[in-house]
Amino acid sequence: MRLKHITFTGIDARTDIKALQEIQHQYPIAEFGVLTSYHWYENGNRYLDPQLLYNLQGCKLNLALHVCGSAAHDAAVGLWNKVRKHTLDYLWLFDRVQLNIANRTDNPYRLASSCNLKTEMIIQQHPDDTAIYENSKWMNSDGASVSMLLDASGGLGIDTPLVLYPSKGKIGYAGGINENNVAAKLEYLLSNVHTGSFWIDMESGVRTDDWFDIGKVKHVLAICDEVIRDLHMEAE
Repeated sequence: MRLKHITFTGIDARTDIKALQEIQHQYPIAEFGVLTSYHWYENGNRYLDPQLLYNLQGCKLNLALHVCGSAAHDAAVGLWNKVRKHTLDYLWLFDRVQLNIANRTDNPYRLASSCNLKTEMIIQQHPDDTAIYENSKWMNSDGASVSMLLDASGGLGIDTPLVLYPSKGKIGYAGGINENNVAAKLEYLLSNVHTGSFWIDMESGVRTDDWFDIGKVKHVLAICDEVIRDLHMEAE
């Protein structure tokens, strides 16, 4: 199946890790994103205190680290030691590392190697960014463990039309995805992505009063499961 991940970004201090493990067991396709920045304490509940990364050890969760703000730009120029210090050197916990560095054309081979981890590097872009064309060259290169997240809302969590980007690589789609529209968006992607693979990412859409909402996560996954099952039956 071309759908590789359903990502829920912004687990926080109130998130029940055991509940995440139960979700992961039922839906192996689920991935949980951790937001980090140098000024995490100023950015609201969705940015996890780096000290709490300790609690994720040994949990066997699919985890992605989303590096934001000046930390992302430091990583983009190879200052990973500074980022490591900020994350208490728990980078090894994460299967994927996303740099929110829209409209840059840094060579992701260098980014990935400077991370010094066997991780997939995700570069976040807006569909209108001029850098997307340059970055797509790197993403389509053989052996590059690089993918791209397209967020048509520019990180604002506003429901915006999906803009498909044809690629042999892996593309993520975000932009106001929530329990009310995920069925239509996923069905559209499953029906129209014919090359490469993709994932969907949601952040604001699975929060209540800016806290990560386990109930919404479960609801979204149940909806996605039904969409996938229905399309599979139609294909038969």
